[in-house]
Parts: sequence; C-alpha cells; structure tokens
Amino acid sequence: MNTHSKLSKLQGQNLLWISAFIWLMFCIAAITKLHWQENIDTEIRRYLVNQTAQASDIVNTNLKKLAGSVEKLSSLAIVNRKNSQSVETLSAAVARTVSFTPGAVQGGVLFDANSKTSDTVFSVDTSAQLNQGEISIPRSRILNDAWLLPHFDENRSAWYSEYVKPFDYAEGPDEDYSLRGLAYLNFSLESLSQQMLSFNLGTKGFAFLISDTGQVLAYPKHDVLGKNLASLSKEEPLLTTISSQLHLGKLGSFLHPVTGREHWLVLKDIELINAQLGLVIEADELRNTLSPTYEYWDLVWFMVLAGLISSLAAFRFPTIDKDKASRLFTALSICLFSYLLLLWFQALAPKPLSKEETLLIDEESTTLAIAEKTQRSNKQRSDNALPIKLTIHSIDLEDADQVNIVGKAVIEHTNESTPPLIINNASDTRWVLLRNDFDHQLWQFVATVKQPFDYGSFPFDREVIELSMLPSPSLENVILTPAFSNYESMKPEALPGIAMAERKFGSWKILQSYFSYLNEPLNENNQLTNLKYNIVIQRSITGPLISHIMPLLVVSFLTYFMLLLWTKDEKQQALWGFSTATVLQYCASLFFILVIAHVALREELNAQGMIFIEYFYFLAYLQIIFTAIGALAYTTEIKMPALEKDQGLKLKQWYWPIILFLSLAITYVFIEH
Repeated sequence: MNTHSKLSKLQGQNLLWISAFIWLMFCIAAITKLHWQENIDTEIRRYLVNQTAQASDIVNTNLKKLAGSVEKLSSLAIVNRKNSQSVETLSAAVARTVSFTPGAVQGGVLFDANSKTSDTVFSVDTSAQLNQGEISIPRSRILNDAWLLPHFDENRSAWYSEYVKPFDYAEGPDEDYSLRGLAYLNFSLESLSQQMLSFNLGTKGFAFLISDTGQVLAYPKHDVLGKNLASLSKEEPLLTTISSQLHLGKLGSFLHPVTGREHWLVLKDIELINAQLGLVIEADELRNTLSPTYEYWDLVWFMVLAGLISSLAAFRFPTIDKDKASRLFTALSICLFSYLLLLWFQALAPKPLSKEETLLIDEESTTLAIAEKTQRSNKQRSDNALPIKLTIHSIDLEDADQVNIVGKAVIEHTNESTPPLIINNASDTRWVLLRNDFDHQLWQFVATVKQPFDYGSFPFDREVIELSMLPSPSLENVILTPAFSNYESMKPEALPGIAMAERKFGSWKILQSYFSYLNEPLNENNQLTNLKYNIVIQRSITGPLISHIMPLLVVSFLTYFMLLLWTKDEKQQALWGFSTATVLQYCASLFFILVIAHVALREELNAQGMIFIEYFYFLAYLQIIFTAIGALAYTTEIKMPALEKDQGLKLKQWYWPIILFLSLAITYVFIEH
C-alpha cells in the first residue's frame, strides 16, 4: 500500500487513538513508578533493618567482650587469693586486662571489708586514677553480674558505664569461700561513638545512642553529650527533630531541618546499657544507590506533552493528503522540540555533590567529615576546632581562568598579629586586620584564585569557585570549622557566606555555596585537611541565547525557507527569484555569518577543546552545505527522486524532524558525558 493510500485513510480520530495510547503509556509508567518507589522504599527498610542489626551486633559484641574480661578478672582474683599469691601479680593482671580490653579506661578488684587484701585498681589515664574512697560502686547492693547505669563525667565530658561481677573467694588454701569480692571494668562510651562513625551509613548518615531516660550518650556533636532531650535548645534543630521521632516507632522518616531532604530513622534497643541505638540515613542517597536510573523517571512527564500535542493535531484534521502529511510532520517536530527543551532544562537543573564530598551544614556533618578525613575522635575535634565566619563581598572574573575575591573572615578565640589562616589555592592574598577584640578578630582579604574553568558545556556550563583554607603554621593541630551559629542558614541554596548586593557577577549567577573538607597529601604518611568554601556558579543563559542560539535558529529557518522556494515552475522562479546562483549566494552569506560568530565564540572563551554549542554550529554548516548541493542538483540535469517528486516535498517535510533528531542526539551525548 503506497503512502497516498495510507494518508487518504488517516483521519483525525486515528490521532486521537494515538493520543489515548500515549496517555495509557503514561498511566502505565506512572503506576510503574509508584510501584517501583514502593519496592525501593521496601529495599531501604530492609537495608536499614540489616544495618541496624549489624550495628547493634557490633555494639553488643564489644560490650560482651568487656563482660568476658571482667569474668576472667574475677577468676584470676579467686585463684590469686586461694593460692595466696602476691597482690602485685593480680595488679599486673588487672593492668593487662584494662589495657587490652577495647573501650576500657579503668578496672579493678574490690575485696571484702574484712579481707586482709587491699583493693587493686588500674586506670589507663594515670591522671584520672581513682583512689579507693572515690570509687562509686555500691558494693553492698550488687548481688549479681550487672551493667551499672551510665554516668556522665563533667570534667572529662564523657559517658562511662561499669560492668561488675561479684564473686566469693577464700584467703588461703584451707579457708572457706566466705568472703565477697567484686571485679569491675569502667567502660567509656566514647569508644562506641568512634565505632559508630565507621558504620556503613553513606556520606551523610550517622549513628547515636540515647538512654532510656532521654540522656544523649553518643552523638556526632560532642557538645550535646550529657544533655537531656527534653532540655534541648533551638540551637540543636537536627537533634530536636530526631527526639520528636523517638516515640513514633522503630522505623520512620523526617525532613532535615536545614536541607529539607528526607531522612530515614531506625532504632534498636541496646538492653545491656538500657539505651537505644539510632541510625540516620539520607533517603535520596540510598535511592540513588539502589537504583541508578532514579533521576531519569522524570522523563515520563514528556508523555503528557506528547499526548497533548497529538490531541491538538487531531483538531480539525485536514482532508487533503498533502495537508495531512504537513500536520503529522509538524506534530512530530513539535514533540521533538519539546523533548529537546526538556533535556536542556535538565542540563540547567542543579547537580548533586560528588560522592567524595560531604556537605558541612551542622556540627554533626562536620564531625563525620573530620572523622573520615583525619580519624580524630569527637573530643579531639571539639578541642582543636577553630570556628571561622567567612563572607564574600565581591567576585570578579579577571580572566578566563582567574578570579578576584574580596571577603571578610571572623576568627574566634584567637589574638594573632598575623592572619590565622591561609588561602591555599590563591596565587596572591592581601590581608588587613579591621578589628581585634578579646574573643575574635575581623580580617578583610583580597585573594586572586587561579580557577581553571571547563567551557566544554557552554552555554550550560557550571563551575565551582573554591577557597581552600588552612590554619596558620603557628596554630598546631588545629582544624578550621565553619561558625554555624553565625550563619542564618547553611542550606546551599540560601547562599551562606555570600554578602553581595546581587547574587550574580558578569555573565554568571550564583546558585549555591557550602563548606566541605579536602585532604591534600604532603607525603606518604602525612596530609593536610583543608576547609573548602565552595561557590557554585552557572552561566546566565540569556546572553548565549541571544548571541549564539538565536543566530543558529535564524540560520535554520532561513535554510528551510530556501527549501520552500524550490520550484521548477518558471513563472514562480521569476517571481521568487529562485536560481542556483541565488541559493549559493544566500548560503555563502549565512556561512560567513556563522564563521564569524563561531570564531568569536572560541576567542571569548579561550577554549582548548570542543564546546557543546559548537556541534550545533557544525550542524548548521551541514544544513547550508546540503541546501547548496540540493539546489544545484535540483536545477540541473541530475535526477534524484527525493528532489524531483512534488518539488522536493519529502525533503521539506523531513527537514525539521531530521534537524531536531540530530540536536537531540548531540544533547544526549553531552548529558551522558
């Protein structure tokens, strides 16, 4: 059956059926997406339950190891006194047990008040050794093996718990087991905190311990240890949000108070110390991990637009075959163009952070990042932290790869005469001390940063201006941290640290700003931990749209109009001025216009490799070349069926679908790259 007979049978009702089919496919895709979402969430729940079980097993295993050490200690004490061995032998055994038991900070054997043997106690930290009178273990009330309730040491800002085991012993081979002793180990929950930092919870996930009475036993932010959840202030938005979820069940979700992103929360009882272990994991991070195609599901909305276009194409559907074909090709072109715009819109959408980068939005995320980068404990991080408030007041793009930045830095708890930090990636930095108070300093800086921009994705290019900061060499073992309380919001879209009058400079607009950490290796065994301030910028699309995309569209339309002028009717040729020479003249004019714009583009960007928009210039060159060749073949004796039939109607009809399909292919390759 030929094309004309097919077109003659085509009615507007057929397009409505096509539209209905597209809508049906959309409904199927939407239902599939919802079903897929349920499956992914089920996988997340299963993953969280498994992770919680593994985490609780690790915690319980360590607690049981400590209990086993106390069992051995009591057995050694019984044998020691039964055989009348020296107390020094027992003291050495206590010291070995405490030293080699993970998490143990103190231990000992307490003997009966009527015993001839004195208590033996050993502490890992000699400055923290307890005298016999300071031991707060209620001997008379302990009848069985037990974990004592955790208690908070204000001086050391740490939680401790004891495992105690009473035992009966005899002082000599011929004596009865009539005396009662007590073996114990004192356990620091700080070791549990360090173990919880190693749980596989993603870059933004963490674990915590809450006692049954609401006390914070272990948490990434060291300052909240010892506090009760009921007395938390508004300065702890994340922990306050978590505490409101604790009574809702063992598995739940909440929105992060800073970023607004969904997080999962799962709880597990740790019965040995009467506490709850909690895991917090970001939902989208898990979804992207479990399904790498998660972000592509947004494309199903294109089906809505395609169905709408098909429905509109069926309205007052023509009866002439030629007009029917024109209507179909027009609808196809609009669909392809809509899809192209959708892809371009996705190219402009914000991109997630790299997997190696952790966003610093609060004390919790900072602790996790420092633990990952430096392997320091919570206490070390808290003691060695130097908070800074950084504000940027001006950004100027001096060259294609050089940025001038003017800003201010407020440094707390320092009184240095020289700048207490170094901008590591700046080729030149000038500092001026504006204010020097007893508890903080205000410095102004002007930094020139060598910032290599990648213009390959122009005009959808997105760059990150980085300020990599290190503490001054005079400050030993110090880690720079953001002064979170000095920023109104740490959400990247709120642009923390940007104090510019306008959120743009030159042809760039500022999308996000955030802090992160970067390790810089010094040698095989040492590295520096830089605090990075990142400014995410994106080129404003208005300028490239006017100067490059619009000319390319105009050239495409002009070449299409030249195709429409093709005719072998001599009267129409005379009326329209159609001839091979005229077409070649127009093509040459368009070619030189494109070449000038193309050269200006490369000079403006100082580009080294290929640029995304250059592929559309090459596509425009091909349009001009094939239009010129087609006009030459059409007006000469060369016989080509596609050109001869209906005055090149097929070529005119397929022009826009082919151009748009090639544009889609270019865009797809760019997005995947």
